[in-house]
Amino acid sequence: MRIKEIHQILQELKNGKVTQNDIARAIGTSRANVSKLFKNNSYINDEKIKKIEDYFEVSLSGSNDFIEVEYYPDTVTDWENGKYFMSKKHIRCKFPSTFFEAKRDAKYIMCHANDYSMSPTILSGDIVIIELTDEFINNKMYGFLYKGLFYIKRLSININQIILLSDDKNYPPQYIEEKELKNFELLGRVVYVGRTQI
Repeated sequence: MRIKEIHQILQELKNGKVTQNDIARAIGTSRANVSKLFKNNSYINDEKIKKIEDYFEVSLSGSNDFIEVEYYPDTVTDWENGKYFMSKKHIRCKFPSTFFEAKRDAKYIMCHANDYSMSPTILSGDIVIIELTDEFINNKMYGFLYKGLFYIKRLSININQIILLSDDKNYPPQYIEEKELKNFELLGRVVYVGRTQI
């Protein structure tokens, strides 16, 4: 398990009263060392987890350690009766919550990239996990629908347009103007990319 996940669980079990100093005392190290663990969101080995469980008198392994993700193996959208919608062909998967920095109350979808426009960050065939959210941060990678088709790009908002940016500089920026925004639907932010090719 990662240190931030452990801290989150402890906060829930102990009503938000667990500090980094408390964790340092539990595993027998300095506050500075624990601060470094938090900065890197490091994995904590089983021996230290046991010390934390004993110190706080809790069970971390008994917590909800899995996040459900809807996996779209073929296509994210389908076309029917003149409209696009999220594909009915998806599989519910469970991942350890430490697999990526998952939020317990968030919803996620997973799909495969199908081109090289986000290379070298994302290659065709790579697995992409998207947190479904309308929270927007300029220049982050998002999954979205435009005219019913699914895309992954970095997005930035200008005064009256959305700028679509590819990581591969061979693809020039594209723009969705204000009058075309009715054809744009934000799905969410990319939170994990898994390489499937070497």
